[in-house]
Amino acid sequence: MADFLTQVAASMGEAVTLLLAPSAIAMLLAGIVIGLIIGILPGLGGLATLALLLPFTYALDPAGALALILGAYSAVSMGGSIPAILLNTPGTGEQAVTALDGYPLTRQGKGARALAAAAMAGAVGTLVGVVALTVLIPLIRTILMAVGSAELFALSLLGVLAIGVLTTESVTRGLLSGLFGLMLSFVGYDAITGAARFTAGSAYLLDGLSITGITLGLFAIAEMIYLFARGEAISAKSAGTFRFSNEPGAGVRDGVRDCLRHRSTLLQGGLIGSVVGVIPGMGGTVAMFLSYAQAKHRSKNPKLFGRGAVEGIIAAEAANNAKEGGSLVPTVAFGIPGSSSMAIFIGVLFIIGLQPGPMLVRDNLPIVYYMAWSLATAGIVGSLLGMVVAPHVARVSTVTPGALAPMLIAFSTAGAVVDTRLVFGAFVAIAAGFVGYWLRVMQYSNAGVTLGFLLGPVVEKQMFISLRAYGAGFLTRPLTLVILAGIVYLLVRPYLAKRRRRRLPDVLHQEESIEELLQ
Repeated sequence: MADFLTQVAASMGEAVTLLLAPSAIAMLLAGIVIGLIIGILPGLGGLATLALLLPFTYALDPAGALALILGAYSAVSMGGSIPAILLNTPGTGEQAVTALDGYPLTRQGKGARALAAAAMAGAVGTLVGVVALTVLIPLIRTILMAVGSAELFALSLLGVLAIGVLTTESVTRGLLSGLFGLMLSFVGYDAITGAARFTAGSAYLLDGLSITGITLGLFAIAEMIYLFARGEAISAKSAGTFRFSNEPGAGVRDGVRDCLRHRSTLLQGGLIGSVVGVIPGMGGTVAMFLSYAQAKHRSKNPKLFGRGAVEGIIAAEAANNAKEGGSLVPTVAFGIPGSSSMAIFIGVLFIIGLQPGPMLVRDNLPIVYYMAWSLATAGIVGSLLGMVVAPHVARVSTVTPGALAPMLIAFSTAGAVVDTRLVFGAFVAIAAGFVGYWLRVMQYSNAGVTLGFLLGPVVEKQMFISLRAYGAGFLTRPLTLVILAGIVYLLVRPYLAKRRRRRLPDVLHQEESIEELLQ
């Protein structure tokens, strides 16, 4: 044991030495700046970031290549939270969860506060994820063996249904929102049978609808249509700054204080993100949803969620950043991509001469810790940069819709075209924008539709694998039963609460009658 601890300490020290090299620092800072910029662009997330930077790794030494890739990958999340909070335009699909409360705060003139809370939560979440990467490697085999296709199916289904229920006043509307998104995900080739579904004979729909087009349409374009129809800016109040604010509680310092005040939510989000990140295929969408749902359940003011609760931002961003460290665990230790982005990262490891798996952990432990320190440093520096620019970029929320809407709609449609490499992607985004506007007016959940669309392939794939492996009995596996029971509770809880409120006046009336008799 002593020899093992000595080896770990020596490896950590060697990793720090590698990170402090001037070339590594330069590559890390370059990656952070690139990640922030790419994150701000609608529709481009971690996957696009790694894909764009992949060619540059051929010309770099291993330490420089890892610093560049991990720096950009860590910072892209902070960049994506900026348009999600300010413009209701998630930089990536999963950051629709951040927009649920970030955008309402921006409409209240508290955009800088929301951005600062997201940045601080992201920094802490990254640290929690790195700690998980360090601690969980010896335990990862046990964790992966406990979660199979049946449990992944139940977790994904929970995510699809619950986010819609949690973000609407009506359980029925929330449920229909998630199911509508699930239905949209079935358009195109069936990944299992190869049959074309819901394409109406169109060759453009064979590959399915664009994730980028759907997300940008439901949020960015729909919101711009909504604001243009109302004829008002996102926020009529100027954004808070470091030293002063037109309104109390709107500045950057307030966002930092929010994170300190909600420490338990912050750490809880980091732990949830770390654990979910370890499970291959789950990704940030499920991590952010589970953390958001748990924060709302524990909150003293759950009705504020979806209307400007800082706790919602803290929980979502902490989980989203922590899952990066968690997803590195199966990637590095077993060569199993923790997410789609990690699949490209495995390619980076092969390019620089490293083969992911148990041998990498055993023979190149300093490199593993170097990855961890690079990820942690990039998360902290990226978040600090985010807090510095927060009071300045938040001013975009005061621009009138007549000037902002055409530019953002054009940018969103361009992002959809870049993602699909087809002009048809622009039509998908515009159509989704009008659908999203109608859903908002009718009080359905755009976030529920988005999450259903994102998790639909996971639900379908894991259900098929479970049926082939266990038959219909996969629904009776212990952990699966627990998750399904959670789904049932989530759906019936609002009705039980409504029934309890309906009975409350009768109980109060009976208590008043008893008091009168005693007198």
